Amino acid sequence: MGQLLSSFRSEPTIPDFGFDIETATPTNDDRELYEELSRKLVAPTPNLLEQLKGYTPSDAFKLAIENATPENEKRAWQTVLPTVEMLRSFHEYASELQDGLPRLLSSICKDEHFDKHPGVTKLLAEIMDFAFDFDYWKIRTPSLLNNFAYYRRLLAGGRYHPSPITLKADDPSNVSDLRSAMQEDDQAHKITMFLAPPTPMLNIVMDSITNYASKQGLQKNVGNCFVALWAACVQNLLLDNTTASYCLKSMVASIILYDHVNSQGAYSKQSPINMKTSIKLIQSTPNANEESSAETLLSILRYNSKHLKDESTSKYIKTTLLSS
Repeated sequence: MGQLLSSFRSEPTIPDFGFDIETATPTNDDRELYEELSRKLVAPTPNLLEQLKGYTPSDAFKLAIENATPENEKRAWQTVLPTVEMLRSFHEYASELQDGLPRLLSSICKDEHFDKHPGVTKLLAEIMDFAFDFDYWKIRTPSLLNNFAYYRRLLAGGRYHPSPITLKADDPSNVSDLRSAMQEDDQAHKITMFLAPPTPMLNIVMDSITNYASKQGLQKNVGNCFVALWAACVQNLLLDNTTASYCLKSMVASIILYDHVNSQGAYSKQSPINMKTSIKLIQSTPNANEESSAETLLSILRYNSKHLKDESTSKYIKTTLLSS
C-alpha cells in the first residue's frame, strides 16, 4: 500500500468531504428514511444475489423444443416456475429501486452539505455495490432470458394459467381467464424489458437518477453528490484496502453517474473527478475480488460512459479505456 500511495503524490489533491464511506452512520434527521430504504433496498440484496449465483440451466427446455410432447412441455413448465419466481423478485426489487432512489437523492442533495448525510450517502454506495454485483452475475447467465422466453411461449399457447407472476398480485379465483392472461403477458413483458440490457440494475440506477435530476432541475446538485461520493471512495482506497472492492465499485458508479448527469461529463478538463487517479486505482488496488477486477471495472466504464468518446477527452484516457 505504501508503493500505491507514493504513486499518487504528484496527483492533484482529492477533496475531503469529512466522512468515511465505510463507517458512516445516519444522523437523527435521516434515520427514519435510512432505516426504511435500508430495509427495502439493502436488506434483500444478499438473498437476491444468492438466488442469481445459484441459478443452474436445465436441459428440459431444449428437450421440450426439440420434442414438443405434452410430457416434455409439462416438465419444462415445472422446471421454469422457480426461475420465473426468481425473476419476478428481481423485477420487484428494481421497481422499489426506481421509487427509492429519488427519495434518497432528495435527502442527500437538499442542502449540498454532503458531510451532514453520511448514512444515506453510504446507503447509496451500498446500492451501487449491489447493482455491480448483480449485473456481473446476470451477464454470466445468458440462459435466463432464453428460459423466460420459453415460459412466455407456453403462456402464449394458453395452456398454463395462472402463473406465479400474477398469483402474487391477484387471487386467481377473483379474475377472469382473459384478465389473468393479459396481466401475465404485461408482467412478463416488463420483466423481459428489465432483463434485456447487459447491465439491468445499473441501467435502473442510471435512468432513475438522471430522470430525477432532469425533472427537478438538480443536475448540478446531483452531480456534486457523486463527486463527493467519488472523493470519499478515493480517500478510502488511498488509506485502507480492506474494503477495496466495495469502494472501487462505488467509485466507478459515481464516475458513470456524474458523466450522465453533468452536461460536460466526467472526462472533460473542467470535471472535478480526476480520471487519471481513478484509473490508476482500478489498475493497481490489491485484493479486489472478481466482481471488481480491473478488467471488469474498466469494461463497465467503457460501455456505460456517455462522454468517453468526446473530442475533449484526453488521449491517455481514451487509449486506456477503449483498448483495455
